[in-house]
Amino acid sequence: MYAMRRPLTLALALAGLFISLYLSWVYASPSRPMLCLGTGCDFVRASSYAHILGVPTPFYGVALYLAIALLVLAESAASEKPRRRWQALLLAAATVGFLVSLGLTGIEAFVLHHWCEWCLSSAAVASLIFLVTAYGVLQRPQPSGPSRREAWVHLGVFLLLAAVGAPLFLHLMHAGELAPPPLLRGPRQRELLVRPDSPTLGNPRARVMVVEFADFECPMCYLAQVNVNRMLAQYGGKIRFVFRQFPLNAVHPWAEKAAEASLCAAAQGKFWQAERLFYQRQYDLTPKALKNYARQLQLQPAAFDACLDSGRMAARVRQDVADGTALGVRGTPTFFINRRALIGPPRYAQLQRLIEQGLSGQSPGSEAQIHPSVGASAPPPPLAPAAGQPPAAQSPASLPSPSGSGFGGNLFANADPLTCNVNEAKLVKPVMIHTPEAKILYQSTARPLFIDVRMASDFARGHIPGAVNIPIEDFAARSARLPRSKTIVLYESGAGVGEDACAFSRAAARILLARGFSPARVKVYQSGLLAWQRAGLPVAK
Repeated sequence: MYAMRRPLTLALALAGLFISLYLSWVYASPSRPMLCLGTGCDFVRASSYAHILGVPTPFYGVALYLAIALLVLAESAASEKPRRRWQALLLAAATVGFLVSLGLTGIEAFVLHHWCEWCLSSAAVASLIFLVTAYGVLQRPQPSGPSRREAWVHLGVFLLLAAVGAPLFLHLMHAGELAPPPLLRGPRQRELLVRPDSPTLGNPRARVMVVEFADFECPMCYLAQVNVNRMLAQYGGKIRFVFRQFPLNAVHPWAEKAAEASLCAAAQGKFWQAERLFYQRQYDLTPKALKNYARQLQLQPAAFDACLDSGRMAARVRQDVADGTALGVRGTPTFFINRRALIGPPRYAQLQRLIEQGLSGQSPGSEAQIHPSVGASAPPPPLAPAAGQPPAAQSPASLPSPSGSGFGGNLFANADPLTCNVNEAKLVKPVMIHTPEAKILYQSTARPLFIDVRMASDFARGHIPGAVNIPIEDFAARSARLPRSKTIVLYESGAGVGEDACAFSRAAARILLARGFSPARVKVYQSGLLAWQRAGLPVAK
């Protein structure tokens, strides 16, 4: 074992170097795609821990693994006396690598609550290097000088890993790249994306235009706002952001009236303030509530009420819906980054990549017609949530967002289940239960698997005992591992979304049903944790 210590350490160092080089290449530009299982990699990449002192974190890994490899070679080439010094330096470097990897893994576990498989692989490599190196220090080796045989072994290790690593690295550089975007041709198709009176933020002559078709009553649109706000904060002066109305009347009875109300607010110069407030109060968008919100926004009450009651803005809302339908929109949220369609709440890394590509001229975008900005202004600060309403998500969504095959076609042929869809009524429905049924299931001998789809911070404040936390933004990636032979009960807070036909727990259920889970075994606890607590049932923390 001792004779193989240095070749093994060298092989591990080169493996760690490969991982760090790939991550360095990915982290060097937001436009580069990242191949990873699940969605944790993109989340970690977008976090504040992705850079240390302004330098991408993987760069430090490159320096560390390269230093360990050189120390192994220096140790093997040295005579007996200086070899101990090289060995001590090697152990010090291995210890640093182990401790840093342990700290970064702890950040993923307890701060980010997301796992990056590449980072975990690097941490495993660093741990093995530390163990092998520590083992070598504790052994009492036979005195020996430089060995020609060991030099050939080291060369063989390097050539073997290079032969495997070089083509693999080239493959990874292109894996996960987005397909070429569908092209818009002709002025008619260009004007479908944006109308002269569409609410707009940012630079009206920007190279990149981001258009969102949204429904104020859709919880997935509310979830998407976390990354929309991040996008505007980072790229507000470099892009043009356009909001288009797409109320789903078949599943959201008050969405169209809310859309009209937002345009009535726009007539008084406060569209974006209304947009923020309507999302945060989406549990109640009745006309009476909308008029109360108008007063909170300090709009002129008489003018707003007259605008809303008359239906003056209904034609503009219908025009947005017609444009979206012609573009292939069938659900919300749907985004168009220049001429690329993204369905469902997008990952922030995905938004970054497409925007950076557009800014650098890598993706076609100049054909999108530019209209004078309407109501352009800086986005208003976030509004405080109302009492009893669930807080806005504090971390970026990490949802997979399949893209459409072309404009004017059916973008939702393989739509993300995490969308509010016009075909909602036609989809297979999960079994809906309330507190009495949930209590019976919980107290049964064959207790089902309760899954809480809220954020980890909300789960920590209180949950049904024995429940598993899979936040909605991670559900698509993690749900494939759930047992199919067990009844699954999905729930959330029960406050805010109430009876909404597109709540997060329903969206999670749709993912399971789309993956072939039995409809009889997928249940949504519609009343949620709030009703569970009110019934005096146990809550764990």
